Amino acid sequence: MTIQEIADFLCKRLIQEGFVVQRYDAYSTESIYLKLDYGVCNSIRISNHPGKKYLKYRYNIGPHIKEHKSVQDKFPRYYYRADKVKNHMKKILEDRAEKKERYGESMYQKYMEDNARNNSENAGFWKKARIVN
Repeated sequence: MTIQEIADFLCKRLIQEGFVVQRYDAYSTESIYLKLDYGVCNSIRISNHPGKKYLKYRYNIGPHIKEHKSVQDKFPRYYYRADKVKNHMKKILEDRAEKKERYGESMYQKYMEDNARNNSENAGFWKKARIVN
């Protein structure tokens, strides 16, 4: 699968699962970034090359990743091979279910609304991304 095909597949599946998906396609690389539920369920980086060390996405997927791994930093980060995109979906769904159980459905929704309202004017991703329908 190409980076574009992976992103399209994930967007379609995530929307089917009820996520709000914000998408930004980088202009200088083939990288695509997806923010889930206005960031409450973190972000996905889909790319064909390693990212910048200081940017730490929760979920990472691409053909340059040779084996699944998780890295514990301040927060855990997950790396998936491009051909394991379905395993990637499973982890994202598990993480959202865990957050909804921890916060409760109404607080999860409130965090989404707060993030959307408080970040809509921020430069970078928030200004350039589009909501996928």
